[in-house]
Amino acid sequence: MSREYMVWMDAHNPLTAADSEYGQRLEKLTGHIKEIGGMPVNFGIYEVMDVNAFACGDGSIRICAGLMDVITDDEVMAVIGHELGHVVNTDVKDAMKSAYTRSAIQNAAGAVSNTAAKLTDSELGALAEALVGAQYSQKQEYAADDYTFDFCIKNNIDPYAMSNALNRLVELSQAGGEKGSRVQQMFSTHPDSEKRAVRMKEKADNYVAAQ
Repeated sequence: MSREYMVWMDAHNPLTAADSEYGQRLEKLTGHIKEIGGMPVNFGIYEVMDVNAFACGDGSIRICAGLMDVITDDEVMAVIGHELGHVVNTDVKDAMKSAYTRSAIQNAAGAVSNTAAKLTDSELGALAEALVGAQYSQKQEYAADDYTFDFCIKNNIDPYAMSNALNRLVELSQAGGEKGSRVQQMFSTHPDSEKRAVRMKEKADNYVAAQ
């Protein structure tokens, strides 16, 4: 279902070309990451002004151009690591299951066995709407933050990258305007951003002090 959903999402959102400025930047950052925990991963950028990123249970990570425009490379990698954490911890699979039930398409999908029937275009649209409202818990967010902290250290990324990214997004959300409202949309599914920024700075401070 996750694979089918991502095919639908990629067909309904403008993916940046590999040779574009965004595409080359993404390849430079993530070209060495082929799998996580034995699962193949793939990355893409949607050429939309949304300030957001998300993962899917099949190992797909999608970043919106609007997010890449407002954070640094290290911060982009921290966000990617965070989304990978949601994949590794099966948060995104759990969210998919929940959205599938909430979208009222479970029966319509004709699931008469352990394998659901192929979803129609309208059913995938309903699933997308349900996933928009899927919110991670504080426990899930903290676990994904812990994953990206280790991910950053392993990949020689600034240990403060995640706290810096969160603080930058909080500032944008408080500034108001269209970009601020777009950041708030991201925060609706990734709550407690200010608390998370403080927590991640403390982790970075402790790491740096121990070196």
